[in-house]
Formats: sequence, structure tokens, C-alpha cells
Amino acid sequence: MSFRAAFLLAATLASGLAPLRGQAWDPNRSTHGWAFQEVDGSLIFFDPASRALKTWMKEAGLLASLTLTLPEVRKPAVKSPRVAPVVKGATDYDAAGALLYGIPTYQRTPSKSAGAKAEASAEAPCEAQPERWVLDAYNRIWMVCDGQLAVLGKDGRTETLWPLPGQVEDMALGRDGLFLLYRTLKPYLEKRDLKSGAVLWSYGDRVQLREAAAQPLLVPLNRMALGADGTVLLAEGASLAFTVLDPARGPKQPGQTFFTCREDLPARALLGRQGRGPILPWAGREVVFGVFTPAQVKSCGAPESQGLVLARFDLLKGTLDWLPTPLAEGHRLVGLLDHEAVFLAPGGGLAYAPIH
Repeated sequence: MSFRAAFLLAATLASGLAPLRGQAWDPNRSTHGWAFQEVDGSLIFFDPASRALKTWMKEAGLLASLTLTLPEVRKPAVKSPRVAPVVKGATDYDAAGALLYGIPTYQRTPSKSAGAKAEASAEAPCEAQPERWVLDAYNRIWMVCDGQLAVLGKDGRTETLWPLPGQVEDMALGRDGLFLLYRTLKPYLEKRDLKSGAVLWSYGDRVQLREAAAQPLLVPLNRMALGADGTVLLAEGASLAFTVLDPARGPKQPGQTFFTCREDLPARALLGRQGRGPILPWAGREVVFGVFTPAQVKSCGAPESQGLVLARFDLLKGTLDWLPTPLAEGHRLVGLLDHEAVFLAPGGGLAYAPIH
């Protein structure tokens, strides 16, 4: 068990809860949402029913549970909203998305027309809904929820809360900072200080955050992962290459790493209506995995597959290999074990696919 996972167990014992082994919660059957993977292979899920983070390992079962006190948010109560009609190619933002990534304009959220109005009134505060979370070396939980970045202590209570400028797609914890990748047309990334939460540096055009707020993307176009040495790897759009950022220098002298598939550079993927799946580092190895649908990589040299296709990016060799899986579209990649990739199933629970 990792040190950061152990603190959840310590918090559980300190609170006088019953031993965890006998509890019925099992992510193989019931989990939904998202998961964070520790370096030891344990996965941390959020269980809405108990409002708790659950630390779980495939071979050992439930290791720990920590009940959270989530921050409150106020959401406007909208009365009699009238949705503006979708106009194809209505803005340059739509046109750019369709041109670069082949995303139909009807997959974009339409902006309100001048004549479309909605009456809003204040609503009673409610608990924020966790979307992403990581654990730092100080046993604190960094959590994205409802447009806020919250820091929770080892007792599960909120210590600090900052507003976020946009919707977060990926988050990762480095040695000396937190990395947030936002859901924008082109990559926009922030590195934040672990003490103050302040932005240390950013990569990409911040103006996109206003554009994304006006017309939110319904699918992810860019993804992020951290390499074994802490470098930031950005997968942009349909490209099968990575932009590489130094964690300290950030946008200064960014690099790129390309991969060959059967000694040739693969073509760009066709993201279409599904968008881009997650990329995850394989702990202890200079390897990153991504996930695509068969249609997205049919022109990239991928073999025929009845299910999702894993892309195995070898950072040392600069090679790309394809691993077909039996899993249908809708499964979400959340973790990598020694011999298996872990997916969240569309209807809840976990599914697995072999890797090598």
C-alpha cells in the first residue's frame, strides 16, 4: 500500500469505523464516475452513497474509506428556459473544431440567441459534485468539483477553495505542483503551486477559456499525462505525437516526441463524435497507453477489432503498438496494472483488458 493510500486507512481507524474487509462495497460491480490510480496500483473511487473516497486494490479488495465534507455551491434555478436552435457553422469556433477534428457542429452546445432569455433565481446551496481528485505528499486531497478547486485535509474536511476558470479535463500531481488541463479546442494547461494554489505557469492561449464557456465542448479533444521523470505529455487533438513540457520551465522550449508504427509515422486519428480518450502512464515503465475506437484509428495502421483499441506508446523506443480489446465503446480507461488495463463500464463496475 502506498503512503498516500495508507493515510486513508489511518483516518478510517482513527474515526472508529468497522474493519473494511467485511464491507460489501465492490467497484467491480457498483462504481461509477472517475478514479485516481496510485503508483502502487491501488485505485481511489468516490462513492456518492457514503460521500467517501474508497481506496481499493484488485488483489486486496477495499483498503480504506474516508468520508468527505464537500464544499457547497449555489446554482441558479432556471425557469422556463428556451433553447436556441442549432445553426451549423454558426461561429468560427464551430468551423475550426469541424476543420481540425471532424466534430459535427450538432455535437456542440449552442449559445443562446439574443431573443432567448431565462429567468434565474437563487437556489439553496447544495454539495459540490467531485469530478477529479489526486492526493499529495502532505496527505491532502486536491479535488475539482463544480468549477472549483478544493483542498481537503486528512480528516476529509475542506481547507481551501479556489474558483477555476474553466472545465477541467485532466489533472495530475507532480513533484512540486498540480497540473490542470482544461477542456478547450487547443491545449490550455496550468501548473499550480501546492501551497497557495497560484498559477506558476501556463501553456496555451487562455482566451480559449472564454470561448469554451460560451460554447462548451461536449467531447475532449486534448489529453495529458506525466512521464516517469515528471515531464508533461500533451496529446493534442487527433495527433499521435506528444508535446513534451519540462515541469519547471513549462512553455519555454517545448519539445515533441513522435512514434513509429511498423517503422512508419502513423496518420492522424479521426476523432469524430467520440472525442479523444484518456492517456495514462504505466507505473515503473517509460510507456503511456491511450484508448481509441476502431473507427478512429482504422487509417492509422491499427488491426481490425470488435472493441476498443489501446495504443501503447513506448517513450524510450519511440514506437507505437496497437492492442485490440473485447470491450465495447463507452468503457473509460482509468488504470493500468501489471498485466491489465482497468476500465469503468458504461453501466457501472469495472472491466479489464490484457496489456503487455
